[in-house]
Amino acid sequence: MILIDYLYYQIINFYKHFNKDGAEKGYGIVMTLGLPFLNLVFILMILDHFYGTKTLPSNKYFVLVYALPFILLLGLRYWKFTSYEEIKEKVQNLSKTTKMIADILLIIYATISLLGFIFFSLYLGSLKNTF
Repeated sequence: MILIDYLYYQIINFYKHFNKDGAEKGYGIVMTLGLPFLNLVFILMILDHFYGTKTLPSNKYFVLVYALPFILLLGLRYWKFTSYEEIKEKVQNLSKTTKMIADILLIIYATISLLGFIFFSLYLGSLKNTF
């Protein structure tokens, strides 16, 4: 099982805990697609800023074109081929130590991804928009 599968599983569990409306599958797919896409944009921002590769387009909405492979591959995977129940069975078969390690890795991955993206975006914004 890969970390993205575990991320999908935990996002759906989080959504089910607070909302009982049956939309957890769509929510899980969208949120699972969001984090790797933010990582891709973060890497492209770093390449653009430090190496001058000009990989990011000038229009911010064209960056969504980079999301299409994620939407197609991960979206189809979780919508058609791999279900929440299959991942739940795999997680239940894991030992308690493996679950704890996976939870810690997931928290570290999400925290570093989100905070790194936010702080680097703030850094770039402060460089370009000085008053």
